[in-house]
Amino acid sequence: MLRKLPVLLLIIFICGCNVKKIATRMTNQYLPKAPYDVVIVPGIAYDTLKQQTNGFNARIIWAKTLYDRGITRNIIFSGAACYSPYVEGQTMKLIAEAMGVPAQHVFCETRAEHGKENVYYSYLMAQKLGFKKVALAADPYQAFFLEGFIETNLPDMGILPIAVDSLKKLYLPVPSIDASAAFVKDFIPLNKRESFGTRIKHTNHNNLPGLPKE
Repeated sequence: MLRKLPVLLLIIFICGCNVKKIATRMTNQYLPKAPYDVVIVPGIAYDTLKQQTNGFNARIIWAKTLYDRGITRNIIFSGAACYSPYVEGQTMKLIAEAMGVPAQHVFCETRAEHGKENVYYSYLMAQKLGFKKVALAADPYQAFFLEGFIETNLPDMGILPIAVDSLKKLYLPVPSIDASAAFVKDFIPLNKRESFGTRIKHTNHNNLPGLPKE
């Protein structure tokens, strides 16, 4: 195992460098097309019993940064209650409002349970709300993971990844909120409701109507 460790570290380093280059390319490609009518922010589990993860905080702070800079006029936070009994999109919306984003410019999509569902269902919501220019706002790794899906199925959508060098700068606390409105009674975690194989299929958006299966 110890002999394999340097190889694993090398793979992680190479992947990290590639993601950094890809994120820079995405930024150069899509940022000049701003302002966007709305950005889509995929959710992460919310937990009232402990401090939120860096990734959770960074996504909300990044979305607010894009709003404050006029890069987007609105935000859709997306995510159901997947691995905690709190609806992800709803809790993120409440936090963004507590940070000063006007409620009329923040929306939540609460159906998605996988990354590609976050994009797809939020895009449908954006269309219903009359938003024309839509972009994904996510950490660089998720942006990298979702780029192919977006290019194939939603080619008019932009991608605004957090710059890799800026991630740690966004690992800041977010306000505490009363999340009771987002609490799901009799909650069952996703990994107890779906088998591993089913989750893989849904991750590959094989359950989304109107899209080709992978």
